[in-house]
Amino acid sequence: MKNFLKGFLILILGSQTICVGQKFTLPVFPDTQSEVGSKHEMYFSRINWIVAKHDSLRIPMVLHVGDLVNFDNFDHYEVASQGYDIFDKHHIPYAITLGNHDTEAVGFKSGSAAPGNVNQNLRKTAKFNSYFPVSRFTSQRGRYETDKSDNAYYTFKVGNTNWLVITLEFCPRMGAINWAGDVAKQYFNYNVIVLTHYHLTPKGEIAQRNAGYGDFSPQDVYDRFIKLHSNIRLVLSGHVMSSALKVDVGQQGNKIYQILQNYQNEDFGGGYIRLLDIDLDKGTIGAKMYSPFYNAVKQDSSKFEISDVTFLRQ
Repeated sequence: MKNFLKGFLILILGSQTICVGQKFTLPVFPDTQSEVGSKHEMYFSRINWIVAKHDSLRIPMVLHVGDLVNFDNFDHYEVASQGYDIFDKHHIPYAITLGNHDTEAVGFKSGSAAPGNVNQNLRKTAKFNSYFPVSRFTSQRGRYETDKSDNAYYTFKVGNTNWLVITLEFCPRMGAINWAGDVAKQYFNYNVIVLTHYHLTPKGEIAQRNAGYGDFSPQDVYDRFIKLHSNIRLVLSGHVMSSALKVDVGQQGNKIYQILQNYQNEDFGGGYIRLLDIDLDKGTIGAKMYSPFYNAVKQDSSKFEISDVTFLRQ
């Protein structure tokens, strides 16, 4: 018992996840669309591994950068939902940001654009919110629209730090951007993670376009929201291949670590998870892509360590 107490505890008090300890791991799912559509065993390997490692890796929450599914149909959402049923059963909280493939912007049997106004279809998310109702997100504290998790925020606590995760819709509307800024202001003493489907390009630059059918571009989101708030620490995204890191300094002097992860076009995704190993005392974030399916770590530029990270503390 003594050795256990010296290690790490995960407590669930009400709906608040509290991790006792100064080291923890955040698993970040890249786009899972190819696995959900064609390689189910690869998709489930990630989930079962996280359940098995939940305590030893001190995981407070699981994050997903969007494109949970490939096509806008019930078959894909059934598979995706069954995976998250496992997290629900083991009381592991999660946050999912919506990708373009999680909306009616894509076809029922195809990932190509659906007929009609693609921008309007992008905001039609009935299937996602039916399979993943607000009640399913146990760490969710609020949302931009009633009964829709397209834009929402979540909290967790690790050691002497509080954390806020804000999810944003794909190339968001101005209202959603303003709402996110208000949330960041309200939680001024929380370390903020912005979880958005589209942000960095494959070259590690902030994307300048709205993908041709969204509203505001990632650069607009950065200029109108992300760079303005001193508590924003991480921006996590997917959508394009494959891995990149960009570090910028916000208007108030805080460093903003922007990380891309997406491998959907390589072996259906390979079952890879971005693991962010965070040491609050040392001020470091270690990043790697690990596949439970292959029990392998990518030995390329996706593996790196960030030092001299400043975390807001209680």
